[in-house]
Amino acid sequence: MPHMSQLPFDWSPAEKAPPGPPTTVSEVCAQIAVALARGVADPLHVEGEVVSHVERRGHWYFTLRDDHASLSCVMWASDVRKCRHPLRDGDAVVATGSITHWAKHGRTQLRVQQVAPAGAGARQAAFRALCDALREKGWFDESAKQGLPRCPGRVCVLTSEAGAAIHDVCHTAAVRWPACRLLLVDVPVQGPRAAAVIARTIARIDNDAGIGVDAILLTRGGGAREDLDCFDDPGLAQAIHDCRTPIVAAIGHESDTTIAELVADRRAATPTQAVMLLLPDVDDERQRVDLFRQSLWRLAARHHDRERIHLSAMESGLAGGIGRRLKSSAADLAGREADLLRRQPHRVLAERRAVVAAASARLQAAAASVVGRSANTLAGLDLTAALRQRLEAATSALGAAGRVLDAVGPTAILERGYSVTMTDRHELVRHGADCRVGQRLRTILASGEIESEVTAVKAGTQASPDLPSRHA
Repeated sequence: MPHMSQLPFDWSPAEKAPPGPPTTVSEVCAQIAVALARGVADPLHVEGEVVSHVERRGHWYFTLRDDHASLSCVMWASDVRKCRHPLRDGDAVVATGSITHWAKHGRTQLRVQQVAPAGAGARQAAFRALCDALREKGWFDESAKQGLPRCPGRVCVLTSEAGAAIHDVCHTAAVRWPACRLLLVDVPVQGPRAAAVIARTIARIDNDAGIGVDAILLTRGGGAREDLDCFDDPGLAQAIHDCRTPIVAAIGHESDTTIAELVADRRAATPTQAVMLLLPDVDDERQRVDLFRQSLWRLAARHHDRERIHLSAMESGLAGGIGRRLKSSAADLAGREADLLRRQPHRVLAERRAVVAAASARLQAAAASVVGRSANTLAGLDLTAALRQRLEAATSALGAAGRVLDAVGPTAILERGYSVTMTDRHELVRHGADCRVGQRLRTILASGEIESEVTAVKAGTQASPDLPSRHA
């Protein structure tokens, strides 16, 4: 057996064993993590220079350093995708995150969630101060915004002709609403003079009635946040607020909001979305027109059906009423005609003559009977002179009555040139006041009748009550 002076972990008797059970590495790391969480502010904003920057599987690993110390940093891929600022060694940045302890490798590091160029803090403070001032004025309120035109015929696009935004705008406008004409105005969209140029251009377009645009689209194709500083200019904000033409602003991306977008009447994340806000979709409008046409046809059909039913009911009621009125009028006319026939002078005269003839016949028969009885009684003797005188007197009176009747009868009067005039209601016309202009009259002559219409009524002297007036 080889001689072994000391076995591994063979503590000498002079060394004393530690009191109590030992602490594991994991427990120590956990205590460090708790101490960091309790003793270090969260989140931290650390400013420094980027060194040793590497990218693995979408994650960023780098070190922040200053003149006296260095700090390991990690930025996971989920946060890297949100970052708008690419990192390069030598960049001065402000990293925002929290201190963590990676127990596996015993490394204390800053887990970065956001990265901004150094100096951005002052710009952010100025941005917030301007936002607060303009919000206090009410420039961000919806009540201060103008409505967009329903179907604009001409839109002015303010952007750089060298940028990619103009191609997206033209393509989307051509597909979405070909009837709209685009007026493209080339303006700088970054740099120290861009804000003043854009402000002057907006004022000129708004004040020049000859240009005649319905809306203005201010846009660019995104970029780094520091490239958008011109759109945070107070002068440009004033020009947008004073513009009477509706303005849609599409600058940068969703995470980069500028003052110009907040003051504009509408904000869009991209140039394409801005065109979609401004212009209607031709297919949607065609569908809307088709639906409107169908609605009108249905409304017209329902109205036509209601009117047809109403007209049919009115026609039935009118036909029934006219039929009943015609029957009633026909019956009334027949009765009046029969009454007129009964009242015609030649009929009345014939009836009177028949009565006289019957009376004469009865008188002659009575006389003959008397004469016969007298003849039988007197047995062939002649009538006395008194009886003959009575018979002659009765015969003479009968003849006189007949002559008087002929003289005063209607027929004799009509034969002398007179006439009888009646209204359309079969009423005798005695005075001019009994007639009215336009009234139909019927005149009975000795032979035949005349129908006429009153064209004028003249006042005249009343005729003698003893003589019938001639019809004029």
